[in-house]
Amino acid sequence: MAQAASKKTTKPAVKAKAIKPGRKPAASKATKVVKTAVPVKKPTAVKAPVMSKDELRVQLEKAQKTIVTLRTKSREAVKAAKTSAAQIAELEATVAQMEKKVAGQVKPAKQAAAAAKPVVKKRGRKAAATGDVVPDESDDLAPVADETAGEE
Repeated sequence: MAQAASKKTTKPAVKAKAIKPGRKPAASKATKVVKTAVPVKKPTAVKAPVMSKDELRVQLEKAQKTIVTLRTKSREAVKAAKTSAAQIAELEATVAQMEKKVAGQVKPAKQAAAAAKPVVKKRGRKAAATGDVVPDESDDLAPVADETAGEE
């Protein structure tokens, strides 16, 4: 066992690929130019300009005024949104009522048309047995005198 552990296998060195006959050798890869790293300059701490208490008070008042105006604009926008939403709801309700009215007006017209529709005559033995009169079709097939006079 000691002998087996001491034996080490080594892989043969990788040979360069042989070029097949009739082929051109591959173009050598262009080497990249590596630039030396430029040291990054750390930004120096910028000190805030020293302001007096009066200047700071003026800035504070100005900021407070803008906050107040923004709040009032926000309130007005919310109020306008609520009123427009209410108007939309009212308009949707009126549209629904009008659609119901139109649907109600269309139905009676359809029923009247169905009532005016002629009754379909029965065909076959049952119709002849009940005594229904079948119109004579020979009148429909006879040419009218006006049509035959125009053709000659």
